[in-house]
Amino acid sequence: MKKILIIEDDAVLRQNTAQFLKGAGYRAFVAKDGIIGVRQTLTHIPDLILCDISMPNMNGYEFYKTIQQISITSTIPLVYLSARAENEDIRAGMQLGADDYMIKPFDFTELLKVVETRLAKQEIIKRFYDEKFYALIDNPAIGVFIYQNGKFIFYNTKLASIFGYTYEEFSTINFDNLINENLIDKKRIFNEIDRCLINKKKSISLRFLALNRENEKVNVNLFGTAISYKGVTSFVGNIIDYMDEFYSHYSRIYHKKSTLNLSPRELQVLEFICLGKTTKEISEELILSQRTIESYRSNLLEKTECRNIAELIMFALRHRLIGLGEDKIT
Repeated sequence: MKKILIIEDDAVLRQNTAQFLKGAGYRAFVAKDGIIGVRQTLTHIPDLILCDISMPNMNGYEFYKTIQQISITSTIPLVYLSARAENEDIRAGMQLGADDYMIKPFDFTELLKVVETRLAKQEIIKRFYDEKFYALIDNPAIGVFIYQNGKFIFYNTKLASIFGYTYEEFSTINFDNLINENLIDKKRIFNEIDRCLINKKKSISLRFLALNRENEKVNVNLFGTAISYKGVTSFVGNIIDYMDEFYSHYSRIYHKKSTLNLSPRELQVLEFICLGKTTKEISEELILSQRTIESYRSNLLEKTECRNIAELIMFALRHRLIGLGEDKIT
């Protein structure tokens, strides 16, 4: 059941809208101002937010700017509710990145159409990024995984093969099964992952002895970072068999961070690439020619020694090259 948050200081409209949406099959949550709205957003992680613009304590603009700064809530679609039809009011909201707006008083039937349209569009976007993720995760050279609540919720064939399992067999495996019985190793690895998940470390890089299916020791390298996946804090990472024939190539790539010397514009283009934007879309965003954008893409591949865009995206995620402001490269 989809969750919708209604942030509205008019108590009657707030409750009536919530009751209507519940009757239409949605879970509805309410807040009377932007401050409470931020708390409700973080508590429930709604699929859509309906937000009034003029409110006490924190208005709709300030609310939206706030949730855009939080990775887990930054992509939630938002529809502004405005009692004024002035162009400036509407334009200001849309320039912040709002998905739609409605003028109060509105008809509930029209509201339902807007809600259904925006949720349907968000589903298309989610499917698009899931497809890109599946294409990215099927890397034949590196073990790729997402670890969430003690389980590998995603992993590729390479990860299973590093430890001597078939893809199907690996579905029952967790980190505890893979780590050598050395308790010091286990404590160190899980402490590092926990620190990463609670944002005390941006990313981790570990080398340790693991156990394969035959209980033999395997020397592996692990690279990982915390992400929000479908509203849940998760650990995404790669594992490389230290003796793997591909290791020398990838270790050289992944340790070039300090010598990349990427320009601010290259970092900007890299961020758009990681968001899945096409060359045409990036050129429109940055008001540059498509030829110029292609030149930046080529430079990024050359500087990182990545062979394709999929490798480039993984490289950017691993080394936190996107979304970190001026200190992206150290």
